[in-house]
Amino acid sequence: MKNLRLSCIICLLLISAISFSQRAHGHGQGRHHNRHAKIVVKRSPFRPHKVVVYHPVWRPTYSCHRRWVFFPARNLYWDNWRNHYVFWNGTAWLSQAALPPTIVNVNLEKEKSVELKEDEDDLDDVYASNEQHKTQYKAE
Repeated sequence: MKNLRLSCIICLLLISAISFSQRAHGHGQGRHHNRHAKIVVKRSPFRPHKVVVYHPVWRPTYSCHRRWVFFPARNLYWDNWRNHYVFWNGTAWLSQAALPPTIVNVNLEKEKSVELKEDEDDLDDVYASNEQHKTQYKAE
C-alpha cells in the first residue's frame, strides 16, 4: 500500500514538473505563449521617413495625404512618393516621370481622381488590383 501511494506521489510530481516546464518554455497556453511572436510589416523602400502632405505636379494647389492617386477615366496611377505615373501600355505596366504619350495634352487637374486607401500605400505594384480599382472608382 505504501509503495502504491509513493508511486502515485512520484507520478503526480513528474506530471507537475513536465507541465511547468512546458509553460516556462512557451509551450503551454498561458500568458507567455506568444512572448516571442513577431509582427512583420512589409514597408515599401520608397516610403518617406515622416508624414508628408503632397502637392502633385499635375495639381500643385491640391493636398494629397496618400501615396497613390487613381484616375479612373484614364486608368492611370500617380505615385506621390516617387513623382511617377504608372500606366498600362497595352502589354505591361510602366512607371515614368512623364505623362504617357496618349494623354500628354490632357489637363489632369480637371480629371476625376481618387486617393487610394492607406493600406495600399506600401504596395509598389498597386496596379495588381487594377480591376478592382476600375470597378470601385468607375469613370463618370
